Amino acid sequence: MEHYPLILDGAEAGTLTVSAEGGWTWFEARCAAVPGIVRLSVYGEGREGYLGVPAPEGEGLFLRRRFSRSELKAFPQRIEYAARAGQPLAKAPAPEADTPPEPEEVPPAMPEPVQEEPPPAMPEPVQEEPPPAAPMPAQEDAPPALEDVYWYASPDGALVCFDGERNLIALPAGDERIPSGPGGWPRTIEGREYVIYRTKDGRLVR
Repeated sequence: MEHYPLILDGAEAGTLTVSAEGGWTWFEARCAAVPGIVRLSVYGEGREGYLGVPAPEGEGLFLRRRFSRSELKAFPQRIEYAARAGQPLAKAPAPEADTPPEPEEVPPAMPEPVQEEPPPAMPEPVQEEPPPAAPMPAQEDAPPALEDVYWYASPDGALVCFDGERNLIALPAGDERIPSGPGGWPRTIEGREYVIYRTKDGRLVR
């Protein structure tokens, strides 16, 4: 069993525990309650592994998920900490190394060749337009089966759950976070109207 710091908004707010059981690896995250929906990932070696959305438990948040060996291939082999999903990997906070890295040897500079005549001027490269951003993945037509799932209330008014295969979020009807256009499934939960979306890597799947 291994323990790692859980960092939220630049400060340590909880603990991530990782343990092995048979062919599965269990991740348990506990942290203080914060406003909004929290999506957690593990970080290390310049890589990110998405865990999911913790649910309210007591005075804080709790997440417990298991992953198979094949699912862990996308995770960093050496976990350093847990934090909100989608952190910039190059600038993500990381604990200090035990020993400073050895300085790289700089090869001696080679003398520049003497050119008798200046080389012909090269035309400036033409900057190509960047490719269009990939569209948001399309949401399936069939709504998820929600008869046996349990919804957790988020401090911002949304409901979250995990149906055994994917993370779901229910936004109140008229919520400004509901994207325009088609997508989502209207649903009445405890007498109130919501629009349900699947989430992947901290984004709504339309």
